[in-house]
Amino acid sequence: MDLSKTPGQLATEAAEAIRALNHRTIDAESYETPPSVGEAAYGLRTLIERLPQSLEQMESELLRFGSTDFVRMDDGSDPTYAVAECVSALAAARPLLAQLLDEMRVLSARTSHMGANWPDDVLNSSDTADTPTDTPA
Repeated sequence: MDLSKTPGQLATEAAEAIRALNHRTIDAESYETPPSVGEAAYGLRTLIERLPQSLEQMESELLRFGSTDFVRMDDGSDPTYAVAECVSALAAARPLLAQLLDEMRVLSARTSHMGANWPDDVLNSSDTADTPTDTPA
């Protein structure tokens, strides 16, 4: 964990990691086995579990900046209203994020029990233990 980066840099890196995941999995058969789907599901669930803290800390800082008149809007609009609008948007996002997390927990739990079908002879062979028999087309 590199804490020398700014919050914006870290958030941008997280966004780029999701973009890379999207590009990596755009083609059919990009996941090699059902457990590889579970691994990705768990990673995304963990990301979503950590987002509320990031949003709470963002809100706290916006309120701090707003209370000290440190915010200036480039369009000349009222910064107090802009901060309040941001806080309201974050409040509206919380239940949506909680709902997403509930669904991702189901996905992560179910995929964590998935495996690939292996032929009987492969189950007894250490040479091909990492290769499934058939992957869906």
